[in-house]
Amino acid sequence: MLSTLHTNDSPTAITRLLELGVPYYLIRATVLGVMAQRLVRTLCPHCKAPMQLADSDWHELTRPWSAPPPSGAHQAVGCLECRDTGYRGRAGVYEIMLLSDSLKELITADTDLVALRRQAYKEGTRSLRLSGAQKVAAGISTLEEVLRVTPQSEQK
Repeated sequence: MLSTLHTNDSPTAITRLLELGVPYYLIRATVLGVMAQRLVRTLCPHCKAPMQLADSDWHELTRPWSAPPPSGAHQAVGCLECRDTGYRGRAGVYEIMLLSDSLKELITADTDLVALRRQAYKEGTRSLRLSGAQKVAAGISTLEEVLRVTPQSEQK
């Protein structure tokens, strides 16, 4: 188990291991999955206020997927409880890529990151932004916060 590897997303961890000199056949044989994570600030429960999200903003967050927009969202306001920041605490957003046989076949000495990422998304890996979109829809964090801490999702 590796605890920290600085990458933008879970597929990039594979290419980072290759860059660090780990032979591709060892990665294929030993890695079961990769998880990328980021922390987003959570809205203060004492002062968060409902708001409507523009469809274009939701699309920016969830592209290239077609996730239906939520009925509403919340925005940061600020109060004494959160020291006028509008946020209190943090929550994790996660991207988990399990290495299937088809993904392992794509791991070679010169792995094509785009092909690896596309296959992972095809097999159900959800991007950090899509995970963050769930936090926005649930009123846990804001669209701006998720966009701030997560990398843009590549084409699926």
